[in-house]
Amino acid sequence: MGRMISRRRVLVGGAAALAGAVSACGGTPRAGDSSTEKVKVLTGAGFQGREAPLLVARAEGWFREEGIDVEVLPGKGSGENLKLLAAGEVDVATLDVSAAMIEASKPDGIRDFRLTTVLHQRNLACFVALSSSGIKVPRDFEGKRLSYLPGGINYVLFPTYARLAGFDPSGVKWVGNPVAPQHAALLAARQVDAISQFVPAVESVRSVAKQDLVVFPFTDYIGDLHGSAMAVSTTTAQQRANVVRRFNRAMLRGLDYCMQQPEAAGTVYAGQPETQGQQAALATAELTALKGYVTPVTDGRVGHFDLGRVARNIAILHAAGALGRGLTPDDIIAPDLAG
Repeated sequence: MGRMISRRRVLVGGAAALAGAVSACGGTPRAGDSSTEKVKVLTGAGFQGREAPLLVARAEGWFREEGIDVEVLPGKGSGENLKLLAAGEVDVATLDVSAAMIEASKPDGIRDFRLTTVLHQRNLACFVALSSSGIKVPRDFEGKRLSYLPGGINYVLFPTYARLAGFDPSGVKWVGNPVAPQHAALLAARQVDAISQFVPAVESVRSVAKQDLVVFPFTDYIGDLHGSAMAVSTTTAQQRANVVRRFNRAMLRGLDYCMQQPEAAGTVYAGQPETQGQQAALATAELTALKGYVTPVTDGRVGHFDLGRVARNIAILHAAGALGRGLTPDDIIAPDLAG
């Protein structure tokens, strides 16, 4: 077992912590307001169960109540999502917090964005292999074929993960696939030895592979990192702040509903045009597994950044040599836009 940089127990709070998200957001519904704002938003990667809060909030009319006409588009991983956001192709994008930090720290990196609302208080990244593959510990990845989503956090953080787990990251053979749901099929067909995935989606992988799996969470070696967050451009943060807050209020209602009623949310999610053919039961399983990642690690509110933890996230990446320049929470976080 490699040395951990930092580890923090996740405080799995009671229902009250999540139930408070809606009331904490406040705001007056805008039903019937003629000044409807159109907002294009990218999921993290494709349409998977963990992306349900956006689709549920839309289906339940919560964006509409805030005077927002939202179009939910399939994301392509943090790297590509950030490029599309910076280019003005979308208004809101789902980004992995650490991936965003690493990009912003590069000498020629994209910095024209602000993270507003955190979806996952812990990083979800993992690799999944078949138990029959012989991969038992992370160093067994050397010489193996690993799938990756171009621009995805698993690929971005892999050198840091490998160094802390005690093996050479250069020995891995990468197999890129931009369609996140297809990675499980690659594993089942043994076209790769392990796949990039998020921990809550393991049950979905098992349903495709129909075999026992072994899971390697990044948090075994890299603790106290955030997962995904919603981001807007700096210009949007400054000029459309009210729209961003209204968007986040509706999105947090969707997040709260998914955590409180995962079965009902899974059914709503599976019934949306973008997700036809997906099983509600698998979406429910992913949302159920997600709850411990959404609950705040400290005493903060669901969806809101703890700037102290953001600073620790930066310090961990800096100590691991993953950041190219100095970075502060103020450089990338706009906590006043959380909703």
